[in-house]
Amino acid sequence: MRKTLFSAALALAAIAAHAQLVEVASVKEVNLPQNMVASIPTISPDGSFVVISDAGTDALTKVNIADGATQLITTNGNGHDVTISADGSRVVFRQNTIDRRHLRRTALKSVEVATGLETEIVAPTRRLNTGIAMAGNSVTAVENGRVRARSLDGSRAQQTAVVSINYGHLDYTVNGRTVTLDPQGRGSYLWPALSPDGTKVVYYLAGRGCFVCDVDGTNIRRLGMLRGAKWLNNEIVVGMNDVDNGEFVTSSSIIASDLQGQRQTLTADDTIAMYPSASADGKNIAYVTPEGRVFIINLK
Repeated sequence: MRKTLFSAALALAAIAAHAQLVEVASVKEVNLPQNMVASIPTISPDGSFVVISDAGTDALTKVNIADGATQLITTNGNGHDVTISADGSRVVFRQNTIDRRHLRRTALKSVEVATGLETEIVAPTRRLNTGIAMAGNSVTAVENGRVRARSLDGSRAQQTAVVSINYGHLDYTVNGRTVTLDPQGRGSYLWPALSPDGTKVVYYLAGRGCFVCDVDGTNIRRLGMLRGAKWLNNEIVVGMNDVDNGEFVTSSSIIASDLQGQRQTLTADDTIAMYPSASADGKNIAYVTPEGRVFIINLK
């Protein structure tokens, strides 16, 4: 009897280990302009379009997923930290410039999609943290530990909790106060993202892997080698498991992981899939290939 129960427990564990976290309905390629080589895609909250960073230029372009129609967002943008408002009407992006002393400065800007009207949120600075947050029409960023919040519609700015990277430190800012979390001590932290419910942070620690912790830096859980992770919902993240030979990426898959480290591969073995971006409704995931092609994973 004891042996039977033990065997049943092993069988249940095996089933759980291979259980699907999500169900893929289809994978479709986005129809990009002929000369565009995409590097980083950001999918809109409703999954209807992507904003693409062009590897050949500094341009950011909006591409409708259904018909491939394009709209230039800016000729001088950075694909990292692109954020799209909940209603899809505004795109927030970082813009790098070189000053008179040949030093790089970074500004944070917003473009109104319908009109092309550009608004400066943070003036060019040497100390703009990597990581921004957006709630309604208010954008929150961190400059050298100081909160920078601005409303884009003339209403009172609404500060939103944000996680960011400052010289390799993992910072958490809420209610106007910034604290350094560094859950595992000093290291090189990358790709932080706050869960939709604002209670957890996913991040990557160089040389160690991907982890999730609570917003106070406690309850650390390891998710394995998963880079550039994004939240699909409050319990699942998606990231890339990439391998390189020191010169170029030799393999990369898009992986879904729950907070206990159970994983599911979402892309085929013969595809090099990188830099996933998940829609806010959890139904679509965009990714890019080294050739600059963009695909959408549609989930059931």
